[in-house]
Amino acid sequence: MQLDASARSAWDRDGWLALRGVFDRDALDAVRVGVDDLERWAETDGAGLHHFEQTEHGSALARSERFADDHGELGSFVRAGLIVELLAQLFDEPAVLFKEKVNYKQPGGAGFAPHQDAAAYRFVDHHISAMVPLDPATIASGCLWFAPGHRAGALDTDDRGRLTDEVVRSLAWQPIEVEPGDLVLFDSYAPHRSSTNRAEHPRRALYLTYNAASRGDFRERYYADKDAELAAGGDAFESGNARISISDDFLGVPAVR
Repeated sequence: MQLDASARSAWDRDGWLALRGVFDRDALDAVRVGVDDLERWAETDGAGLHHFEQTEHGSALARSERFADDHGELGSFVRAGLIVELLAQLFDEPAVLFKEKVNYKQPGGAGFAPHQDAAAYRFVDHHISAMVPLDPATIASGCLWFAPGHRAGALDTDDRGRLTDEVVRSLAWQPIEVEPGDLVLFDSYAPHRSSTNRAEHPRRALYLTYNAASRGDFRERYYADKDAELAAGGDAFESGNARISISDDFLGVPAVR
C-alpha cells in the first residue's frame, strides 16, 4: 500500500492520518485472538505488563503492553507487514518498534487529558504511532480527538506532562471516529485527548509506536526505564490518578483488587 499525494499532504498538514478499511476480517480476527490471550495473561500473572483501573462497574483491565516478544502472532503483526511499510514511507526509512500496548477502555474506562506523546517518549525525539481499533471508536465510547499543532514541536505542559489549559483552549479539537479495519497514524507531537467510555461495549485498540531505524532500537531501554519508575512511584501519581504512563495524563484511578 502506497500513500498517495493527498494522504501525504494531509499528514504534513495535520500530523495524523485516518486510513479506512485497511485490515480485512481475517487479520482483525487474528489480532483479537491475540488480545484475548493478553486479557487472560493479565488475570493469571502471565507475560507482559498489565494495568488495571477502578470504574463505576468495578475493577477493569485498562492496558496491556510489552507483549511483542512473548506472543508470536501479535509480535509478527507489530513488527512486520502493512504498518511498518506505511511508517517507512512517513519516516523515509525503515521503522523500528519503540513500544506496544493495548488500551481496552472498558465501559466506564477513563480517557486521557490533552497531551503530546513526545513528553513521555524518551531517548528519541520523534516517533509515529499506529492505532488499530478492534471495536468502534466513537464519541460515546471515548474516541481520540486531535488538534493541529504538531509543527510547533513541544507545546507548553504543566508539571504532570499535560498540555496547559491555555494551550488546550487555543486548539481546534476534532473527534476521529473509526471502525475495526481502519488505521490511524499520528505523530508524537500531534496534540490529542480522549474521554471516558460511556458506551456499553469496550473500545479496545492497539497503540503501536515506532521510531526511525537509523536512530536506534530503544524498546528494551524504554521498558527498563518504565519498570524502574513504576517500582519507585507505586500505583498512583500524587494527583491520585493511576500510574500507567510515565506522564500523568491518564484520568483513571488505581483499581481495588
